[in-house]
Amino acid sequence: MQNILVIYGGKSVEHDISILTALQTMNNINKEKYKIIPLYLTRENKFVIPKNHLDVNTYISPLKKFNKVDLNFGDSSITIKGKVHKKIKIDCAINCCHGFNGEDGTMSAIMNLCDVPLSSADILASSICMDKIIMKDIFVANNIPCVNYCYITENDLKNKDVLKNITTKLQYPLIVKPSNLGSSIGIEKANNEKELLEAIKVALCYDKRVIIEQCLTNFKEINIACLGNDDCILSQLEQPINWKNFLNFDDKYQQTNNSKSKILNPTLDSGVKEEIENFAHKIFKIFNLSGVVRIDFMIDENNKVYVNEINTVPGSLSFYLFKGKNIEFFELIDKLISLAIEKHNKQKLHNYTFKSDVLANFSKNTMNKYSK
Repeated sequence: MQNILVIYGGKSVEHDISILTALQTMNNINKEKYKIIPLYLTRENKFVIPKNHLDVNTYISPLKKFNKVDLNFGDSSITIKGKVHKKIKIDCAINCCHGFNGEDGTMSAIMNLCDVPLSSADILASSICMDKIIMKDIFVANNIPCVNYCYITENDLKNKDVLKNITTKLQYPLIVKPSNLGSSIGIEKANNEKELLEAIKVALCYDKRVIIEQCLTNFKEINIACLGNDDCILSQLEQPINWKNFLNFDDKYQQTNNSKSKILNPTLDSGVKEEIENFAHKIFKIFNLSGVVRIDFMIDENNKVYVNEINTVPGSLSFYLFKGKNIEFFELIDKLISLAIEKHNKQKLHNYTFKSDVLANFSKNTMNKYSK
């Protein structure tokens, strides 16, 4: 039986959503094949293992019953602290952290240091996809269509012409977002200068950089998930239909395919579905993605396709999008674990150290030059 670390929580505005993703994952994993070790990252960024970890009520108020945990860098294990410390070898970790400190490459870096295979994208891919500005710059560099955009920082607001400069590049209505955030948090629509300034101030509460995008006024949002390492299989398509008010919490994260806020396998005009699937494959390769990711697209009234963003740890791990491909949630988790271990083993085939004689040849005279 393999020991599987399920990592969730964190100092992030998406903390609670991460808990839901983790609970869904832990409730659906094949318990005959895997032993779950729930590694909860508190809002203060402390790793603990909660008592009653499958009960959502455990997380509503500050934890009272838990064991502290030490991560053991380099030996693929953790130490659970108690009356008797217990060291456990970890075979793989499933990343259920959304947003800052989890989805942005931080967790990939930590698990790399621990020598533990992780189910999500590598450090660079994770951090790039978390930053909407850098992500869209890469779209543009690779001729992947996205809406026109610009960005500003808090310091730019000192320039009295900053709003005027924005509207010389873009036209109202505009969408204003924190550069590093998800789950529709901190996002506002602006129809005039007053609303634009207010939306920028809101977004700056969540990040030091803000992206401003041209808003499509009559469009469909289409999402697709990808599963793989070097190559990927694609899920069915999903069309959220409640964009103006954004998807609410229940619509996004409850285990149901009957939500009135989305349509699975929407009817699209000829060629559009194929175009979306082709872009999904291209994006997966260019960004060097792995595990399960969700890519969000938009289609305007003229059937032009735009890429909106990439989610490297999608809510609920996008399990519901693969049901139409006859992949149940427990099978998706199986696949994520095997993909993570496969990627980890391939990485070990490369050399990351190099033995040299630099220190041995560094003479005492040279040392004396630098000593006081």
